[in-house]
Amino acid sequence: MDDEEFDLRREGRSPVPATCDSFRARRFFLKIGFLLPVGLSALSLADLTLEGRYPSYRHVMREFDIDPGYIDDPAFMDFVTRNEKKYRRFYENSTKRGKAYIPLFKDLLAQGGLSPLFLYMSMTESGFKRSAVSSAKAAGLWQFMAATARRFHLKVDKHRDERYDPIASTRAATEYLQTLYRMFGKWYLVMMAYNCGEGRLQRAIRCAGTDDFATLMDEKRAYLPKETRNYLRKILLLSMMGEKIQRSPRKEDRKIRKAILPEGEVLVTIYGGTTLEEIARLLRMNVGRLARLNPHLAGGDISEDLGMTQIFIPPDRLPYYRAYYIPPTLEQIYRRKHYARLIAHIVRPGDTLRSIARRYHATPLDLIIANQLEETTLKPGEVVMVPVTREYFERHRKI
Repeated sequence: MDDEEFDLRREGRSPVPATCDSFRARRFFLKIGFLLPVGLSALSLADLTLEGRYPSYRHVMREFDIDPGYIDDPAFMDFVTRNEKKYRRFYENSTKRGKAYIPLFKDLLAQGGLSPLFLYMSMTESGFKRSAVSSAKAAGLWQFMAATARRFHLKVDKHRDERYDPIASTRAATEYLQTLYRMFGKWYLVMMAYNCGEGRLQRAIRCAGTDDFATLMDEKRAYLPKETRNYLRKILLLSMMGEKIQRSPRKEDRKIRKAILPEGEVLVTIYGGTTLEEIARLLRMNVGRLARLNPHLAGGDISEDLGMTQIFIPPDRLPYYRAYYIPPTLEQIYRRKHYARLIAHIVRPGDTLRSIARRYHATPLDLIIANQLEETTLKPGEVVMVPVTREYFERHRKI
C-alpha cells in the first residue's frame, strides 16, 4: 500500500486527546497574538486556525449541506492536524494525474445538477487513477462495483469496461448521486451512502434517531463505520485544500497551480469499426502506450456497435489525428453494407441508438453517420434517419 492510499489502519488509531476546546484554543491564540511582533500576529493566527488556513471552508461545507460550524469539531480538527501533510501530497499527485479531465469532470457534474466540488469525491475514491482497482474489485475513477455499474447503464464485459471510461463513468456517477439524493435529501448523506451503502446508512439513521451530520459523525457512538466517517473528513479536507490552492497567492500554492497547467492527454472522437492498433498506427505511436491511456477499451476493439467513442491521446499526437483520421462516410457504409434507402424513425421514450439500429438490422455507427450526430443521446420526438437495404425496404413497405 503506497503513501497516497487511504490507510485505514492508520486512520483507525486512537485520536490524540484534545487538551482544550475550540473556544479556549481561540482565546489562547488571541493571547499569544498580543505577545508577537507587529505584522506577525495576523499571519500566525491564520496559520493556527483551520478557518485561517482554509478560508473557503464555509463555501465547501454549505455545498455539501453541512453546518460550517463543523470546522471546530474536535475530531475533525484532530483529523486535519494528523493528515494535512499527507493529503497535500496526495492532492498534488492526484491533480497532476487528473489535469487532463478535471475541467471535463466539472462540466459533467454541473450538467448533472451537482456541485463541481464532487470531483474531490472522485479524487478520494481513486486519486484520479483511471486504472484504479480496489481489493473488493471496485474499478475506475469512481470505484464502481460491476453490479452497480451495470445498474447505471455502464457496459462491463470481457470486451469493454466502461468503469474506466472517464466520461461514461462520470455520467453514471452523476446519475447514481442524484438517485441517492432523491432517497436521502442531503448531499452529505449521499456521500455517506456512496461509501457504506444505502442500507447501512438507513440503519445508522434509525439508530441515531436523526440524520444530523454531527450526530452521525460522532466518534464515541459510532453510528457509521470508522471508514465512512474518515471518508467524509477526507473529502472535506481535500475540498478545502483544493479551493484554497486555486486562489492562494502563496508561493507553494502558485507552484502547484503551475505544475498542473500544462496540457495532459487530449480527448478525440473515434468512430466504430476500427481498433486501437489501427489508430496507433495512424498516430505514429506505440499501441501499448495508447492502450494504457484508454483502459476502458479492454480488448482494443472499437466496434461499430459502440457507434462512436472518445479516447485519450498524447497532445503531441493531435496533429497526426487532425491530418490523417478520416471518419467513415455514408457512401462508404452504403457501398459496404448494400444499403439503398433511408427510413425515418420517430424516437419514442426509451429508444436508444442501439435499440433502433437493432430493429432495422443496422448498427449505431450507421445511424450516427447517416444523421451526422455529435452526441449519442436521443430525445423523444426526434426524427432519426435509418439506412436499410432494398430488400428490407420492399418487405416492410408491403406490410
